[in-house]
Amino acid sequence: MPTGNGGQERTADIRHRLQPDRDRLAKPCRSALGRDDYHARVMTAAEAVRVVLVDDHDLLRQGIKIMLETQSDIVVVGEAADGEQALAVVEQFLPDVVVIDVIMPTKDGIEATREIKDAFPNIGVLVLSGHDEQQFVFDALKAGASGYLLKTAELEEVVQTVKAVALGEGKLDPTLAGRVLNEFQGYQKSEVTEVFQPLTPREREILRLMSQGLPNKTIASRLKISERTVTTHVANIYAKLHVNNRVSAIHEAMRRRILDYNP
Repeated sequence: MPTGNGGQERTADIRHRLQPDRDRLAKPCRSALGRDDYHARVMTAAEAVRVVLVDDHDLLRQGIKIMLETQSDIVVVGEAADGEQALAVVEQFLPDVVVIDVIMPTKDGIEATREIKDAFPNIGVLVLSGHDEQQFVFDALKAGASGYLLKTAELEEVVQTVKAVALGEGKLDPTLAGRVLNEFQGYQKSEVTEVFQPLTPREREILRLMSQGLPNKTIASRLKISERTVTTHVANIYAKLHVNNRVSAIHEAMRRRILDYNP
């Protein structure tokens, strides 16, 4: 794990690697390369921004990988299918940037982001999500993410944001930035220190089962719904309670008297 001024050195190294190189050639397909050409490609990739992708949709993850690797200065070095795998893959490949989804089975992207930043504070995290709810953005930023883009973003915007995050800079999707700023300004002006959204009956039911220590898979089985549906409900519970993990959700629910404590 980097210590001391490791973060500054890492950023300086990335800045050097992102400098324009007039002699750099466009990356050819691997299948068209001979051994010598492929060795040259690996050497070029070693100078690129190293990225780990975390998304539970295989086809979407592969699409993002292909999109990013159209750039000669970005290479995807590792992939994970959910938040549970994310930290191990990051530890294995030590990328410059992790591009991660929010809603995933087993462990959501917000909690995975927090774990990644706790273990590797100099690695940048970019959330690439289909969810534009403000609370997801707030929670991602609180967890340590440097950027938040929607999956509707154009290629150039994703590429520039990946490079910005690699340099330690922050960036929000333009469609979200104004809304987030207005929300923060609203919090500053409001005399009410906490604004809570009520939980739905289904969310309360899932929260009660969470408080019993049941995993998402077991909750899904008991309620006869899919695990993905449970994961979505859990993410909504986190957003409404302004927390990013189960323990905090249960504590906050007890504080608000949504859950009763029965020793």
